[in-house]
Amino acid sequence: MTNKRKAKAYYTAVNAYDEATIEYMIHENYIQHNLKVPTGRAAFVAMLPKLKEHGSKIENIRMLEDGSHIIMHHKWKNATPLGCNEAVAFHIIRFDTFGIITEHWNVMTETTPLNPSKRSLFDGETKIKDKEKTAANKSTITALFNQLISKNINKTITSIPQYFKANFQQHHPQLVDGIPSLIKAIQDGVFFPHYKEQHAVFGEGNFVLSISEGIYAGKESALYDLFQMENGQIAAHWNIYQEIPTQDLANNNTMFNFQKTTKKSTQKPTVV
Repeated sequence: MTNKRKAKAYYTAVNAYDEATIEYMIHENYIQHNLKVPTGRAAFVAMLPKLKEHGSKIENIRMLEDGSHIIMHHKWKNATPLGCNEAVAFHIIRFDTFGIITEHWNVMTETTPLNPSKRSLFDGETKIKDKEKTAANKSTITALFNQLISKNINKTITSIPQYFKANFQQHHPQLVDGIPSLIKAIQDGVFFPHYKEQHAVFGEGNFVLSISEGIYAGKESALYDLFQMENGQIAAHWNIYQEIPTQDLANNNTMFNFQKTTKKSTQKPTVV
């Protein structure tokens, strides 16, 4: 069974509150990077009765596979135990060499109204294609974040048209489609993060997820940016930015600590 099929079986078991299946699929010493949940399988299984009490359910929107990692873009319904009625989340699970889930990361936010371009944090293209372009697309996103992390705002703004299609679809809750809105956000610094470090880049075909750390709305945050690529440029963007908890932590695994998936690159993006 492929890791994607196992991941589907995993979230299906969560939806069924199936403790036996989850105990079979997850390593006893499962490493938890949600800082509000204790590490280990037992703590995760202990959450299931609360999810069942509220009828919490996952709707998977997108799923990417990159080596031993599966990236899932979920909508959570009846998500009261998670802090809101409906939420959108990225979950990443890592399988060990025996096909057991051994590590988990996630960010989550309450669903928001449609943005000014009438887009949400989960709608849009879902089909994975162009798998032969995975490495090139990941390199393009790495190069973009090398630029975003730099402190040269003028150079960053000048370089944006290299990376984004002119009318790219923007799913950020406060922004609109197209490059002018993005450039204004970078200049204003209100709805655009200050990126400090890129921790991981995952991708499959035309989808690439960047995981970074930085400042958003004045708070230290985990910054997840998902991109849909077309002919070497960004055609759509989704994001979840979550404040990093600093108090009452249930584990000390951090929200990052990924095995390196990419090296910092000076490679120029493919430009059409």
